[in-house]
Amino acid sequence: MDEAALIEGLGNDFAQDLVDSRIILFHNYLLELESNGCNIDMGLYEEVFRRFHGAKGTGGIYGMHCITAVFHQLENFLTLIRSPDNGNHQQLFVKMHGELDLVEKMARAWLDGERDLRKLFHESKASMHSNESALVLEPLRSVSNQIVAVLEDNGYEATLVSDGMEAMQSLLLRPYGLFITSEQNRFINGSELIGFIKITPRFANVKTVYLTTELKSKWTVCAPDIIIKKDSSFLNTLDCAIA
Repeated sequence: MDEAALIEGLGNDFAQDLVDSRIILFHNYLLELESNGCNIDMGLYEEVFRRFHGAKGTGGIYGMHCITAVFHQLENFLTLIRSPDNGNHQQLFVKMHGELDLVEKMARAWLDGERDLRKLFHESKASMHSNESALVLEPLRSVSNQIVAVLEDNGYEATLVSDGMEAMQSLLLRPYGLFITSEQNRFINGSELIGFIKITPRFANVKTVYLTTELKSKWTVCAPDIIIKKDSSFLNTLDCAIA
């Protein structure tokens, strides 16, 4: 057997293992991890992270790059769960279960002979937030353009505003499902806008994401749904947070 045929066979074995047992095992791990609430079982957490990381690497070896990308996102989700500032863990677990369902769908497609999983991957991602809109307030245009690209990859229709007053007007004129802001903005800063959203009943379904260069140790009231530090990987973290 030549090398290509050997890799093909091993890749099929990996996909079959995902479908037959590994995805179910991962779902059960997440259910057990979630059952502990805020008291994370670090031993279990590290085991889940190790297994996701292993599956990510194995997928890459066999050319299943979209499956590798999903397991990379799952690793990032686990990182978010460890952050005390991001308390809405139930929503994150729902997303992780959804990502595992996507892995299973792609593994089944692989077993059916499909070797280009990109269409399935992107269609699934885009369908998650089709017809949803997001408002972005970020003073640095180079950063805001990157944020919009991430939003559009996830199926959102994105609107950019340049200052806090314009953001306030946009929120009042049009319904948004997601609001992303940095702190330092002209006229009204990001935390004030998030506070306005949180105390206004008509915005009860607006998810808020706060981008910051320095994580606050504690929000007393009106905390954002997700806090993301602006570091070298913040776009990946954002991608996971809104997926």
